[in-house]
Amino acid sequence: MIKSVASTIRPSVEEETPFFAVDRRSMLVVDDNEMNRDLLSPHIERQVHMVAVAENGRQALEIMKTRTFDLILLDIIMPEMNGYQVLQQLKSQDTWRDIPVIMISALEEMNSVIRCIEMGADDYLPKPFNSVDIFLNHGM
Repeated sequence: MIKSVASTIRPSVEEETPFFAVDRRSMLVVDDNEMNRDLLSPHIERQVHMVAVAENGRQALEIMKTRTFDLILLDIIMPEMNGYQVLQQLKSQDTWRDIPVIMISALEEMNSVIRCIEMGADDYLPKPFNSVDIFLNHGM
């Protein structure tokens, strides 16, 4: 199981980054849509950030057990474990509670936004989104 999770993690730019680049941030992108993951990852890496990806909530939680992240981008509608369930797990664990989580979803209902914020999400971005907003508005 660890091998299958590890195989989903994209290589970081850490090896290519000079040792003096001390202000590194790490981000976990959780989205079942490969195109969305592929859209976000290069933008994050260009900002000299380490990025890992997960294609569903279960996979994200497995990755979280082995690595720490500064920010999580979390899709709501996913197979196996949806974003609400993952958010609930994250906010119920002392180890993960303080990690900022930005929910991303094509759902534009106000109830979904309110639910995410009430559950502890730090922000909510509707899809399609501008990846620049993530960096400018969330301290990355």
